[in-house]
Amino acid sequence: MENKLSGALSSFDAALAAGRVAQAYLVVGNLREEGLPFAEQALMRLFCGGMMKPCGDCPDCTRIREHKHVDVAWIEPEKKSRVVGIDRIRDLQSMIYQTSYSGGWKAVVLSGADRLGEDASNAFLKTLEEPPPRSIYFLLTESPQAVMATILSRCQRIILSTEPERLPEPWRAELLELLSEPLAGGLMGRLIRGKKLEALLAGMKKEVEKEETVRFREEQEALRNPDDRKSQKGDEEVLAARIEARFRALRSMVLRMMLFWYRDLLVLVCGTDPSQLRHQDQADILQGIARGLCYGDALANLRMVEGMERQFERNLPMETVITGAMNGLSA
Repeated sequence: MENKLSGALSSFDAALAAGRVAQAYLVVGNLREEGLPFAEQALMRLFCGGMMKPCGDCPDCTRIREHKHVDVAWIEPEKKSRVVGIDRIRDLQSMIYQTSYSGGWKAVVLSGADRLGEDASNAFLKTLEEPPPRSIYFLLTESPQAVMATILSRCQRIILSTEPERLPEPWRAELLELLSEPLAGGLMGRLIRGKKLEALLAGMKKEVEKEETVRFREEQEALRNPDDRKSQKGDEEVLAARIEARFRALRSMVLRMMLFWYRDLLVLVCGTDPSQLRHQDQADILQGIARGLCYGDALANLRMVEGMERQFERNLPMETVITGAMNGLSA
């Protein structure tokens, strides 16, 4: 990751030196570990007041690092809905068309560009189509395929992650064990699998809550200004949003892993070469399950997982989504 980040920043430095900085950048990668560090470092290069840019220590660099620079808008999905709404984009438009307080650049960092709602996407597109002078946009996403195509066409891509993230252990092993268990006992067997999946996701969220709470408190304690620390320490909405964002990202990995599992089963049922399997290490188990499936059931299983993802995006209760999906499961 460091090499990719360094290479991307070197390219940005070259564009800046040549006066050819793009109007908008789509930064594809893990939001916290790749996207945000790139945006922060790029902005320091634009706003730094030191002799050697970025110095990292001047007031402007400090404000960028703390996301407090008056000429930079930091936008994230809102609270538990995890959607960037139209009101946030209107606020952004009001800010970006004002004169820069520092007399230089105006910038926007949109974290989770794939979370723009339809109305927000259309409004944001208008901003990209008619941007004010010396304005720059960084759109951060882990799912570029979910960003409106007309927005993508106006962005220069920076790829920091080329492979989908792998579900961390021990959750990956637990999910594989759950998927590979024989689905026996009719409806009761489906309900048992559903409860196991619920338990896996619930345990995942509990662990995320613990880790994010510790990290958040440490960040607040590290703030240089005691007044800032006092005012932000109880910001539970920010913490709740961070927990929800990370949990949703992990839940998406679970669904993607399930999607690949049932895709593999469909591949085998269709008689395709097993070398095309995504779960190569589970080939023997998959082949055993596939022998008992017909094409219609294999396809229905795949669509079942796709349906779960859509229902989660509509914020339906986890138990409702999983129970409904498991009722139609065939393997």
